[in-house]
Amino acid sequence: MHVDEQSGWRGGEQQMLYLARGLARRCVPTAAVLQRGGVAARRAGEAGVRVHQLAMRGEWDLRAAYRIARIAREGRFNILHSHTAHAHTLALVAARLWMPKCRVVAHRRIEFAVGRRMLGLGRLKYLFGTTAYVAISNRVKETLTAAGVPEWRIFVVRSVTEPERFADVAPIPRAELGIPQDAFVVGNIGALVSHKDHRTLLEACRVVRDALPQTWVVIVGEGPLRQTLMDKARRLHLDDRLVMTGFRWDVPRLIGAFDVFALGSSEEGLCSTLLEVAAAGCPIVATDAGGVREAVLPDRTGLVVPIRSPRALAKGILTFAEDPALARRMAARGRERVRSRFTPDVLTEQTLAVYRRALRGEVGRRWPVGFLPE
Repeated sequence: MHVDEQSGWRGGEQQMLYLARGLARRCVPTAAVLQRGGVAARRAGEAGVRVHQLAMRGEWDLRAAYRIARIAREGRFNILHSHTAHAHTLALVAARLWMPKCRVVAHRRIEFAVGRRMLGLGRLKYLFGTTAYVAISNRVKETLTAAGVPEWRIFVVRSVTEPERFADVAPIPRAELGIPQDAFVVGNIGALVSHKDHRTLLEACRVVRDALPQTWVVIVGEGPLRQTLMDKARRLHLDDRLVMTGFRWDVPRLIGAFDVFALGSSEEGLCSTLLEVAAAGCPIVATDAGGVREAVLPDRTGLVVPIRSPRALAKGILTFAEDPALARRMAARGRERVRSRFTPDVLTEQTLAVYRRALRGEVGRRWPVGFLPE
C-alpha cells in the first residue's frame, strides 16, 4: 500500500502512479493512502487506483498513522511503501505501533542531506525500522549511506516516464505563447523553488540573447519564487522575452515548442523531467547536479555543465544553437535510451524485486547489495 501525504502534484506523485498502475496490471493487490482533496488522490482515482483519502497533518500525526495501519490491516497489505519523507514517518509509526509484521519500504527521491533540518532529528527515522530503501539514483544512495543507512538496505531504482506520451505530439503553436515563429526558444520545466536555480538559468539566457537576439525563454512551473524570478528577469532586461506559463498539464505540447531544454538545478535526485524531454526528442543542456548524469549521458545524449555557472550553461545552449545537427544526434540517442531503459515496466519489475526480497527476509548483511538497473 502506497502512502503519500502531499496535496500537490510533482514528479514523485507521477512516479507513484506509474508504479501503482504497473502493479495493478500484474494483479498485485494495490491501494494508495493519499492526502484528502489533493491532486494526487484525484488523478490516482481517475487512473483506476484504489484510493483512500486521508487528512494527514504532518509526519507526527498519530491519528493518521493509526488510520493508515487500520486501512492496511483491512486490506491485508504486508508492505507500506512511502513516497515522501513525511509519509516515511507515518508509515514507520503505523507499522511499529500497530502492524509489527508489516514491511516498510521508503522511496527517496531528493539529493538533500538527510536530517539537515530539525537539528538532525529527522535522521533518526533512517536508522530504525525501515526494511528497504528505494533510491532513484546513485547520488541519492550516497546521501542515505552518509546518514548511516547500510548500503545493503538500499536499492537503486531509477525514475521513469511514459515515452509514448511524448512521441509524435503536435507542438503548441508558438503564437499561443506570444513567441515569434522564427525565435530560438530555450525551455525549462520545474517547480519555482531554490534548488532548481532558475536564477542561473536566467543569467545564462541573458548571455545567450546577447549572442542570439532572437532568443526567448519559456519556464513552465509554479512555486514561491515566481515573483523573485520575474524581478530577476527585469533586472537582466530579459522580461520582454520571458514566458512563465505556470503549472501546465500539456507538457508534451510545450516541449515541442522548445529548440533546447536547459536545466540549471543545483540539486537533483535524478530529475524525471529530463526523461520526459529526452522522450520528446528535445536537445538537453543540464547542470551536473546530483543524479543528472544518470538521466543524461554527457556528450552522448546531451551536454552536462557545472552547476551555478551561467556562462557554462550559456555555452552549452549556444553549442546546440550553432550546431543543430549535433543537437539532433544527441537528442535521438537520448530518446532511444529512454524508450529502452526508463519505462513504467522497468520501474514496476525492479520495485517488485525489492518487495520480494523484503518479504523473504533477504535484505541484510548476508545478502547482495541492492542492485543497480542498467
